[in-house]
Amino acid sequence: MKDSIKLIIRLINFMKKLLPVILLAVFFAVFGFLITVYIPARIISLGFDALNGEKIKIISLIVLVILAISRGLFRYGEHYFGHFVAFNVLADFRREIFSKLRRLAPSKLDSQDSGALLKLIGEDVEALEVFFAHTLAPITTGTIVSIVLIVYFLQYNFHLSLIAIIVYFILAVIIPNVFSSKLKPHLEIQQKYRKSYTSYFLESLRGMKDLLQLGVEKERFENLTKESRIVNKKERNVAKLNFLQFSFSFLTIGFGVLTFAFAEFILVNKNIISIKDAVITLVVFSSSFAPFLELSRLPLGLGRALQAAKQTFSLLDENEPIGNDGNKEIEKLNEIKFENVDFSYPNRDKNIFENLNLHFEDKKIVGLVGESGSGKSTLMKMVMKWYMAKSGKIFLNDEDILDIDSRKLQEKIAYIPQFPQIFSQTIRENLVLGNDKITDEEILEIAEKCRLKDVILSTENGLDTKINSEKIIFSSGEMQRLELMRALLKRADVYIFDEPTSNLDTLNESIILNLIKENCKGMVFLISHRMSTVSFSDVVYRVENGKCFKI
Repeated sequence: MKDSIKLIIRLINFMKKLLPVILLAVFFAVFGFLITVYIPARIISLGFDALNGEKIKIISLIVLVILAISRGLFRYGEHYFGHFVAFNVLADFRREIFSKLRRLAPSKLDSQDSGALLKLIGEDVEALEVFFAHTLAPITTGTIVSIVLIVYFLQYNFHLSLIAIIVYFILAVIIPNVFSSKLKPHLEIQQKYRKSYTSYFLESLRGMKDLLQLGVEKERFENLTKESRIVNKKERNVAKLNFLQFSFSFLTIGFGVLTFAFAEFILVNKNIISIKDAVITLVVFSSSFAPFLELSRLPLGLGRALQAAKQTFSLLDENEPIGNDGNKEIEKLNEIKFENVDFSYPNRDKNIFENLNLHFEDKKIVGLVGESGSGKSTLMKMVMKWYMAKSGKIFLNDEDILDIDSRKLQEKIAYIPQFPQIFSQTIRENLVLGNDKITDEEILEIAEKCRLKDVILSTENGLDTKINSEKIIFSSGEMQRLELMRALLKRADVYIFDEPTSNLDTLNESIILNLIKENCKGMVFLISHRMSTVSFSDVVYRVENGKCFKI
């Protein structure tokens, strides 16, 4: 309970800057509902006046029409301002998550479950919309409306007011609380299996080619189907509880209206209230349950929102790397030294490197060869400050890497991954990545060197052609050369190629390696598990058993 309250307080803090908009949403919700209750009560009143021979004034009908139109406007205002708050806060959440991921060490992103992360920024953040758009307004509306109506019923009879209090309390407090406690463990299990299924699904998609090659795609599909059935079963358990809650809510309303009507029957027989007042108050009471039915949806919606908030705040509360960033800047990176460096991956005791001593110099192509998992890429990620040494020192131009500004360091290094990264942007935007100083002439000049100029110009709109991961218009070799172009346009001091040719045929491998040799100026690191790939390097190191030695 305490944890839930803490989460709610933190969620409210996210929306406090939008308090005026929230108040507007509540205002429209409250007055909109009061109009909803008033209209049928007023119609009944006019009906009784007509039966008594009183002439209905045209102004009364005009007022009813205006109120009916106003009800629609109030309803629109409630939803507009409620969702305005929700969407703005959700945007803030996404910015916070993205900013947090950017501040976290890249090693954290390497170890992050992509399925869990996808669920977090998609499903979990969307679940929070229920809290911001469908929680505060219904709670406030239900509270205010119940107080107003209880006072209204009290004018006629204490017992009517007491019945209303009991029914409202059961609907607003008892039923939501009972089912909230029952839903919580089911929602936690549901979240767990959803996360697992999402990760398994993405894993299957990424590895589909390998699965097909090995002939195990049917088995994988069967497992995926089983996982889906388990998730559906957990979903059904939650749905059953939700339906049961609605049933109890409607049962309470039914008995409440019946009790209220019976009490009025007695009061009319005793001449305590008139038939007109009895009918009007019964209509008002029968029309007053909408906010409380909205509240009955809260256990499920709020439960999911709190589970989502728990996951979101868990990421936002992650410890950020401290004490490893400085403010120094290197003019030109031309020397890298490792002195007695020990390294182990986070949450692992075993060292990957022990007492590592290395010296890399400018204007040399350095080959790093070794088996998968030997630590070749990790070695370079330490140079980029993606990973931090457990002990020992790393010097860049005789400056301790801890004293160097990480962002400034990244500007000096071009990292080319194994799989080219394509963004849903134009070819130009993919190549320059926000650097407006790079001209089209420079792009085409580099494109010509990388044998891509004619390929780019032959596309639908040249450099303005929109590309993405779903719209593949380049071959694997061309994609790798686009990545190389991006690196060359950066004009970095250090180029790090991480298995750049592992997915290419011999011809394309030869093209890429020649382009690297011809065009990359400065220090070049070529990472590969194949000796043939690094054979043209000026110097080759083998990474093996926690050591890195020249061969």
